[in-house]
Amino acid sequence: MADVTVAQFAEVLKVPVEKLITQLAQAGIEVSGPNDRISDDAKLVLLTHLRRSHGQAEEAGAAAAAPRKITLQRKQQSEIKLAGGAGRARTVNVEVRVKRTYVKRDVLEEQAKAQGEDSESKRREAEEAARLERERQEHERREAERLEAENRRRIEEEAA
Repeated sequence: MADVTVAQFAEVLKVPVEKLITQLAQAGIEVSGPNDRISDDAKLVLLTHLRRSHGQAEEAGAAAAAPRKITLQRKQQSEIKLAGGAGRARTVNVEVRVKRTYVKRDVLEEQAKAQGEDSESKRREAEEAARLERERQEHERREAERLEAENRRRIEEEAA
């Protein structure tokens, strides 16, 4: 699709010509009327302008357009012949349905990373709590030894 007129482009987009002309002007493309020709580059500039004005970044547009997961549903039909009564073969229709979901790897990696960070922070908190408990017990032991030594010294002084 090479150069087309603004009127033809508006018809393809199913947009009023006046609205398209104002959008082109906002995008910085100079058009004087509906009979002016616009190139593919101008169309691309208009597209990027409209994406930005509607809050969708260029790289985010491609990522948002792709789904996070895809579910495929397959159905396979076959026939099985079974031996029936009186020597007749009976045909049974068998239908196998398979549902498989594929998830994008980057989504799974983000979840694993977030889960790893959570477990890492929990581990650090547990280590910190254990360290504080050891320090508290050590402090209590030292205090008990100090009191015991003080009591012994006092008893020895009273005995002497």
